[in-house]
Amino acid sequence: MSANRLERAMTALRARDGRGVAPYVTAGDGGDATTLAVLRALEAAGATCIELGLPFSDPIADGPVLQAAAERALRGGASFAGALELIRAFRSGADGGQPSELPILVFSYANLLLRRGWDETARLVADAGGDGLLVPDVPIEEGGAMRRAALAHGLAPIFFVAPTTSDERVRAAAEMSRGFLYAIGRFGVTGAHTELDDKALAFLRRVRSLTDLPLALGFGIRTRAQVRAVTEVADLAIVGSALVQKVHEAFVAADDPADAARAARRYLEELIEGVAPSRIDAP
Repeated sequence: MSANRLERAMTALRARDGRGVAPYVTAGDGGDATTLAVLRALEAAGATCIELGLPFSDPIADGPVLQAAAERALRGGASFAGALELIRAFRSGADGGQPSELPILVFSYANLLLRRGWDETARLVADAGGDGLLVPDVPIEEGGAMRRAALAHGLAPIFFVAPTTSDERVRAAAEMSRGFLYAIGRFGVTGAHTELDDKALAFLRRVRSLTDLPLALGFGIRTRAQVRAVTEVADLAIVGSALVQKVHEAFVAADDPADAARAARRYLEELIEGVAPSRIDAP
């Protein structure tokens, strides 16, 4: 496929020797107006791209914060089709905002997407204005169909590696991915505190030494110091649970999408202040 918005954004980031932060948002948490307001705020704050999580009843990798967000969104009527409409409105400016070229990546589980088949899912996501698919429960051995469908419709398929992933599998995951390779910062579910100790940073450097594809690290990032440590090696720091919790608390306090958006922007701007000034090449 030709380079899509995500690949162009990552190329531009590297061209200026930059690094960035990629926030995660649960589609429909607090209602569609809140999600769109938060997306706009994150773009204004300087997000490199955004992961839009599709609410699912049985998320195997999500911790309690993201599970609760998914449950709230589902109770409010969130759906796959509704998430696509959010992307479409954000992309076109139908919500009253400016049309946006910020890359939007759909994060979901295979069960939810396979109901339509990979090809139809990829077509719908692309038609709405999405730019990539992240499906954490699809291993590389079973990812061929997802990858083919994504590439056929101009989407970036993104695969995951963990500290236990062998060098051979890291190379394979990188070869199958477009845009960036997602490195899981630790074992377990999202939201728990990630200690970026020597072992975790050694894992990042190992992955960095095995591929030149842009590298993102997520699962548990919540502070400027963690963003700094990650972006000294990787291209992107991904923040999910901590942001989702701050957005929820701000929305509940005032029942106002604008307050949720302000909280999202303040927090992302704070994290971006921690981005490392230059990347350390792997030995």
